[in-house]
Amino acid sequence: MNKGINNKKIFYNGTIITIDESNPIVEAVGVIGDKIHSIGSFESVKSKLGTNYEGIDLNGKTMLPGFIDSHLHPIAYLFFLFNLDLAEIKSLDELKDTLKKTAADRPKDELILGLSLKEEDFTDSNEQKLPNRWDLDEACPDHPVFLLRYDGHIGIANTKALELAEIDESTEAPEGGEIRRDKKGRLTGVLSELAASLVLSKVSLPNPEIIEETAKKAFNYFACKGLTSLHGVVQIEAGAEMGDMGAFEVPILKSIIDVIPQNWYSLVFAKKPRKLKRIKKPPLDGGTLDSQFKVGCLKIFADGTYGSATALMHEPFSDQPDKSGFMVINEDTLYERMKKGHNLGFQIGIHTIGDKGNRIVVDLYKKLLQEFPKKDHRHRIEHASSLTLDVIEDMAELNIIASCQPQFINSEYKWLPKRLGKKRLKDAYPIKTLINKGVIVASGSDCPIEDPDVIMGLHALVTRNGFVPDECISIEEALKTFTINGAYAAFEEDIKGSIEEGKLADFVILDKNPLETPKNEIKNIQVVETIIRGKSVFRKD
Repeated sequence: MNKGINNKKIFYNGTIITIDESNPIVEAVGVIGDKIHSIGSFESVKSKLGTNYEGIDLNGKTMLPGFIDSHLHPIAYLFFLFNLDLAEIKSLDELKDTLKKTAADRPKDELILGLSLKEEDFTDSNEQKLPNRWDLDEACPDHPVFLLRYDGHIGIANTKALELAEIDESTEAPEGGEIRRDKKGRLTGVLSELAASLVLSKVSLPNPEIIEETAKKAFNYFACKGLTSLHGVVQIEAGAEMGDMGAFEVPILKSIIDVIPQNWYSLVFAKKPRKLKRIKKPPLDGGTLDSQFKVGCLKIFADGTYGSATALMHEPFSDQPDKSGFMVINEDTLYERMKKGHNLGFQIGIHTIGDKGNRIVVDLYKKLLQEFPKKDHRHRIEHASSLTLDVIEDMAELNIIASCQPQFINSEYKWLPKRLGKKRLKDAYPIKTLINKGVIVASGSDCPIEDPDVIMGLHALVTRNGFVPDECISIEEALKTFTINGAYAAFEEDIKGSIEEGKLADFVILDKNPLETPKNEIKNIQVVETIIRGKSVFRKD
């Protein structure tokens, strides 16, 4: 076969899963440039493609449409790579030792930021609780230290960090945040939701060269997971999860845009939805259906998380009966933002986790669509973690997309039963019920909260690690959530999400066929190669 002097390729000699129900498995795929030209038998594709093509022998491996992560924070992920990773810490003593060693190499006025703390994974069950400022003071009495729990919604500051952020006994928490105190009224150092931004605003940026090199590593990592498209959450201003640092996210994105191989659909946090209009232009939006970068969704935060006990619930958390979560935004303010974003023509994606929070948000969507009807709005709930049946049925009727994170199940299945109690477990991540009721489910990782590992996401969807097994779904449905459903959630099902003629040549090649792999072995499948717009961007050695 001739090498592709005309940028023509034929992929053949493997299992090609198209995710197109009318033509689920094909023998060969022909590509010209960045588009799929033809599919079918090898001979028919060869005939249609003509001469001067490059034959890509799959050698029995499996090719699928490229994976789509429908909710992640790529710029925040860069911040995680810059700072101290605490994900593998298994005890309070180990945490203290790590902080002491880190402080030894840092100037005393430099804030030490530790990320991905998972106290629920501490070996000693008596230590499975958030450390406090006195614990951190013992390890680092002279350095400001701030640790963020892995969900990013709660942090712990030592005394020096509280002083740096000018937080004292008289400081009032910002609306949508919480500054926790002990029974004596003393600051514990624990800051939840928007209060965490008081310390995060003191984090400094590295130089541009380090940012660019870190970005190259980050997006290569996404590629090695088979990700060809990202629904990237960014802030256009201070506030939300990144505090004052959020104002730098869009400028950083612009500065690294040339090193990003993936397609990027932006979910943008902005207090004033009209600001999305200002950035809906090059380089962040190419203006066409198949542009690599697009701005399409207004991101809003409604409540907190399970881990920080700030997700808004109808009843208190079983293991923290003094807490039932809260809204991080006034309902009237939330509705005004929804209304403005909707009427400006943007999709809306609202972070909502608790069962009461989801009930409120769906009711607001119902009100919005009654006042301002729009057939193909494709509004979303990001996470949609606790859903009662009435909420699910309303989501189906209103055509609201559930943008879910199956990797959460892998992280939470051991401790979530004690947090929610047995009665409410059936409402946690009810993926099968959502699908059966007709709700479109798109999957993502919420990286850097979770590893953007699609294979582990598939594992969670089909096994759930035994957590509420009635909500397991088939591997066929699971693959859709990371492909065609993700494309639909960004109005892109006509250009990606399945292997069909005319769509972008975005592919992932796996070492095994997931349709023929036992459920408990899906997590062992390896990504062999990732191809974006016809170009190989990752190949396993």
